[in-house]
Parts: sequence; structure tokens; C-alpha cells
Amino acid sequence: MNVFSVIILFIAGIGILNMLLMAVYERTREIGLLGALGLKPRQVALLFILEGTLMGLVGVGAGILMGLAFNALMRQVGLDLSSYGTLTSYMALIQDKVIPSWGLEHLPSRALTVAIIAALSAFYPAYEASRREPAEALHYV
Repeated sequence: MNVFSVIILFIAGIGILNMLLMAVYERTREIGLLGALGLKPRQVALLFILEGTLMGLVGVGAGILMGLAFNALMRQVGLDLSSYGTLTSYMALIQDKVIPSWGLEHLPSRALTVAIIAALSAFYPAYEASRREPAEALHYV
């Protein structure tokens, strides 16, 4: 399961990177306006890093809520494996019905990992946003 978690985290990081990079290209005029108003490049970069981190935190919150709700449902219903009776009879540890555990011991570490991955994936778009020259960006169509 840890291998799948790493793959999912990698895909989520690429998704956040793509979204923020597109936001930088779509908001070029706004970035130029912020620069013309006096924001330093590091402040513009901080805006995008915070945006990426907040995307990750909102995703963590939504994922925790949906995951716990799904897990609560599966704990009530269980996963019925009785139709695979001949297959499960060879496996001593699997019963006819599998009921998941809560698995809350991994929750804080994985939530923190997602927030860190989201913040790290925001660094390149933040760098791109901070490199925008205000005069050029204001003339961008």
C-alpha cells in the first residue's frame, strides 16, 4: 500500500504543479499589477506557495472526510467474499466477510506528507510568477 501511496502523492503533486502553472500564465496581468503596486518578487512567490499549500490542505480535509465516511460504511456493511468460497478456503486468514479497520495511526503522517508535497510542487510556479516583469506583464494580452 505504501507504493500506491507514493504513486498517488506523485500524481497529486503533478496536478497541483500543473494547476498553479496554468494560474501563473492566466494571471500574468494580475501578477504585473501586483508588481506595479509594489509587491516584491518574493512576496508574489509567497502568494503562489500559500495557494498551493492551501490546495493541499483542502484536499487533505476533503480526503479525510470522504475516506472516513467510506470506511464507516464499509465497517457496517463489510466486503462480502462468500462468492469466492473455494478460493478463500485456501487462505486461513480471510473469512467470508472482510471488515476494515479505521487505520487512524497513519492519518497524521500522510496528511502532513500531502501538505508538504503540495507546498513543494508550488515552488516552480511561484518562481515563474516572481520572474515576471511588471511592465511586460501589464502589456500581456
